[in-house]
Amino acid sequence: MELNKQVVLVTGAGKGIGKATALTLGNYGVNVIATDINVGNIKKTSEEIKQLGGQSTFMEMDVSKKKQVDVVVDSVINKFKKIDILVNCAGAITSGFLVNLDEKKWDQIMDINTKGVFLTSQAVAKNMIQQKHGTIVNISSVASKTGEVGNGVYSVSKAAVNMLTQTYALELAPYNINVNAICPGYTDTDIMQDVFEKRGPIEGVTPDKYREMLISNVPLQRMAKPEEIGELIAFIVSDKANYITGATINIAGGKEVH
Repeated sequence: MELNKQVVLVTGAGKGIGKATALTLGNYGVNVIATDINVGNIKKTSEEIKQLGGQSTFMEMDVSKKKQVDVVVDSVINKFKKIDILVNCAGAITSGFLVNLDEKKWDQIMDINTKGVFLTSQAVAKNMIQQKHGTIVNISSVASKTGEVGNGVYSVSKAAVNMLTQTYALELAPYNINVNAICPGYTDTDIMQDVFEKRGPIEGVTPDKYREMLISNVPLQRMAKPEEIGELIAFIVSDKANYITGATINIAGGKEVH
C-alpha cells in the first residue's frame, strides 16, 4: 500500500486502538502526528514509531475543546503544509444503566466520542477541501448498531458517530475526500479490561466470567487485537480503498453482521 510521505493525524494515540493505529501507519511510511490528552503516553507512541524507523511528532489535544483542536490542526498545517489522513480514535466509555446515569457523565462521553469527532473532522476537512483530497476514518463500535445493557450512552455516542460519518462523506465527496467508520467488536485493550471490571458486577458475575460470557457470543471465539484494527485502517486510507466512502465497517469476529 502506497502511504509514504503522507501526513496523518491520529487522535487518542496514547494507547489501545489509537496507539496500534499510529504504530501500524508509521510502519507504512507515513508521518504520524500522535495526539492525546495524556502527553506521556503519546510521547511513548511517537518514540516507538521512530524506533521502528518511522516519522512522528506528538501534540497534546483534548478533542472536546474546539480551541485546542484548532490550534493543533493549524500547527500541523503550518509545519507540514497538509494533512492527508485523519483517524479519530479518541474515545471514552462508562458502564451503568441509563436510568441511573449522571448527567455530567453523559456529557463527558458525548463530548469526547461524538463532539470530538465533529470538531476534529471539521477542522481538518476545511484544509482537505482546499487540498481537494483527503481521508477521514472514525472509530465507532458494534455497540453503535445494536444497543447493549449497561452501555447506553456509549452506544448512543457511537451511533451518532456513524451518522456524522455518513453526513461528512456526502458533504465532502465533491472535494475527493473519503469518510468512513470502523466498528470494532470486543478488542483486547485497557478500556475493554475496564469494561470487564465494571460491567461484570452489573450482570451479577465476576469480571473473568463476564469476559467469558462476551467471548462466547463471538463466532470466532476471541477478541480482536488492536493491531488488526490498525491494519484495516491502513487499508481503508490507502489508494486501494478510494472508492469506499460513507461506510461503517465491522471488524468483530462475526459478533455484528449488519
